[in-house]
This record gives sequence, C-alpha cells and structure tokens, in this order.
Amino acid sequence: MMKFILSVLFLIPLGFVNYWLICFYLFILSFIFLLSMNSTWIFNNITYIFGCDLLTFLMVILSFWICVLMILASTKVLKLNFYPGLFNLALLTLLLSLMITFFSMNMFMFYLFFEISLIPTLLLIIGWGYQPERLEAGLYLLFYTLAFSLPMMLVIFYCYQNLGSLDYYSFSLQLNQYFFLCMNMVFFVKIPMFFLHLWLPKAHVEAPVSGSMILAGVMLK
Repeated sequence: MMKFILSVLFLIPLGFVNYWLICFYLFILSFIFLLSMNSTWIFNNITYIFGCDLLTFLMVILSFWICVLMILASTKVLKLNFYPGLFNLALLTLLLSLMITFFSMNMFMFYLFFEISLIPTLLLIIGWGYQPERLEAGLYLLFYTLAFSLPMMLVIFYCYQNLGSLDYYSFSLQLNQYFFLCMNMVFFVKIPMFFLHLWLPKAHVEAPVSGSMILAGVMLK
C-alpha cells in the first residue's frame, strides 16, 4: 500500500511541470493497482498501519479514475493558465488523503485524513469556483462536516482510553446504540435530509466541475 501512496506523493512536484503527465501517470498507477488485485481480497495486504479489502480496493480505484477525469474535465484551467500547478497540487493532495483514509487500519488516522481531505476540496471550491458565493459554500462545507465529525473524535479518544488501542477490530468490543450514533454522525451529514443536507447543494452549485465530481463520486460514498 505504501508504494502507491509514495507514488502519488512524488507526483506532486511533477504537477508544476506538466499538466498532462499527471493524468498519464495516474492512469498507469490505477492499472498497476488493478493488477495487484488478488482473488481472495476479503482481507489482504494487512500491515500494522495499512490494509486493503475489497471495498477499499474499489474505493481507491474509483478515486484514481475520478481524479483522472477531473484533470480531463478541467482543461480550461490549463488554457487560461489559471494556476494549473496549484490545481494539480490540490487534486493530488486530495487523492493522497483519500487513499490513506481508505487504507488506514487505525481509527484516528482514518478520522484525521478524512478531515484533511476537506482542505483541498475547500481550496478547489474557493479557488476555481464560478460565483462569488463560493466562499459561503466553502464555509458551509467546512463547518457542517467538522461539527458533525466531533462526536466521532470523542468516541475514538474514549475507546483509546478504555481499550488502549485504535485498531478497527478492538472497536467492536464497545458497540452500543450511542457508540454507533456518534461514530456515524460524520456520515449522516451526507444523507439528503433537511438540516443535515443544507451544505451540499451550495457546495455542488458553487464548485467547479472537478469539485462536484470528487464530491459526488468519492466523498459522499
């Protein structure tokens, strides 16, 4: 898992050199990742920090391909020379944080990088959005998701204090309805319900095409 994370990390300087090479290398990385698929991918490549199962595999492949499509859909950034290097930086940072989120076997690392992925998404909306209201949409996105993720952080620290571990498997010892509710509030904010979903229409309307693609394609899954 680390080889794919490091590969994406070392693509970041290249994003300032050539816009299309990023697209090409992400395609190559996605196919190398596809070739690494095993027929017994219920649990595979599990280490102390990272692991990969079938759901993780599918989400990482989806992230790779959507990032490639984001580059292809944002050629206007290159034509207008509207900071294409910074656009690639935001995109690759977002991909990197999503990969670590999906690969992580540690609940705090999962929480941390899930929240870090909001920062490049916010930059995409604010920096390459179309309307002045994009600032308001970015703040809605940031504060709704941060506020609803705080119960998850408190539960993670509570479990660490009681169990002495942050691994996924140790969290099954603490299951109850309050635990479930606090752990999943960060995901419930993505549900299309009144009061929970007020931020998403604003974010989709004000985001560039690439921002809407990553929001709908990966981050809402």
